[in-house]
Amino acid sequence: MNGNHRRPSRHQAVRQVAGGILRSVREHWAQAAFSLVAAFAIWFVIQDVENPRVSVTFPDEGQPPSIVVTAENAGPYIVRENYSVRVVAEGRADDLAALTPSDFEARVDVRGMQPGVEEFRQVRVTSRRPGVRVLQVIPSQVRITLVEPATRELPVTIRRSGQLPAGFREDESATTVEPAVVTITGLPERVQAVQSVDLDVNLSGVKDQAYVVTGELVARSATGTVETVTINPPRATATIRIGQAFIQRTLPVVADVAGAPAPGYRIAAITIDPPAVTVSGERAVVNELNALATEKIDVTGARTELRLVRSLVPVPNVSLERRTVTVTIRFDPIDVSATLTVAPELQNLPAGLARDPSRPLAVEVRVTGPADIVAALKPSDIKAVVSLAGATAGTAAYPVTVTGPSGLKLEAPAAVTVSLIQVLP
Repeated sequence: MNGNHRRPSRHQAVRQVAGGILRSVREHWAQAAFSLVAAFAIWFVIQDVENPRVSVTFPDEGQPPSIVVTAENAGPYIVRENYSVRVVAEGRADDLAALTPSDFEARVDVRGMQPGVEEFRQVRVTSRRPGVRVLQVIPSQVRITLVEPATRELPVTIRRSGQLPAGFREDESATTVEPAVVTITGLPERVQAVQSVDLDVNLSGVKDQAYVVTGELVARSATGTVETVTINPPRATATIRIGQAFIQRTLPVVADVAGAPAPGYRIAAITIDPPAVTVSGERAVVNELNALATEKIDVTGARTELRLVRSLVPVPNVSLERRTVTVTIRFDPIDVSATLTVAPELQNLPAGLARDPSRPLAVEVRVTGPADIVAALKPSDIKAVVSLAGATAGTAAYPVTVTGPSGLKLEAPAAVTVSLIQVLP
């Protein structure tokens, strides 16, 4: 290999290749242009075979004309009658099969016409769809009469449909609509026939506190027929205020007790099962309730436990989770106290001793218990015993024990003073 031979750099190689391509294009440009023209010609031939250009009447003869004619240059006037036309259009079959009225614009120039004077004017229709051409307008002329429009201002009315969910209610005093007033313009007889301008709102299932709806306004007659007029502005926004008309609360149950227990007894406890009941109703009514009451329960003369099923007193316009509860009333005796003086019994007196009769001996016993039992007690019902075991002559304190009927609480001194003297055998 010749050591003086150098390989070209990358940039040199790119320039060489690009130069070759340019020389080839210059030498064969005519052939390339011919190929491009031939390709387009073949494509157009294929299109004419597979998707040929045809003409159709739109809408079909069996359908009413639906391309609405708009008057231009009417100035302050409006057209008394609205007209629609049909067209014969040419285009590719695929395009024509998908035509809609919005693919065309139909206009009639009413420049120079006087109000109240009827004239025939030419209708011009242009296609908005590329590749579709209008060949004929049917009818080509329409009869035009201009009139001076009437104008009125009317408030916007919210026209509600559907039902709010149970327990919800609209606060109509807080509901707003913007704008509140609109202007309607149109043929005098139609403007005069408009009874209301409505914003239709469907409230089905709505629970939002502030439900916002924006929509087109509709002018309606007294019979509900939609009147064709121009509404300015054409849209409105309503804010519907919705709140819970019915609420639930859990309220305590209170027994309504009448009468007095048997003498010497009192009501010790009242239990209610269940102790609380859930209610539902209008918010204003339910919020005023503090508790639920049972029907009256008469405890006159009662001394033993009562277990009763009682109905709850109904509250107007309020629903109760349940209608009855079980009430249990327990009675306890009323405790009273009394003090009795009891002569004690001396036991275990040693031989040769005797109680000094000049010295009185008595034990005061405090008795606590049911009033009827305490009231019937006699001193003889209480027994006090003084044990003199190991006693000697003289005065000393000796333990005392007291007993009485069951159910009573007895309180007495732990000891009493007894004077003993010696006696001859």
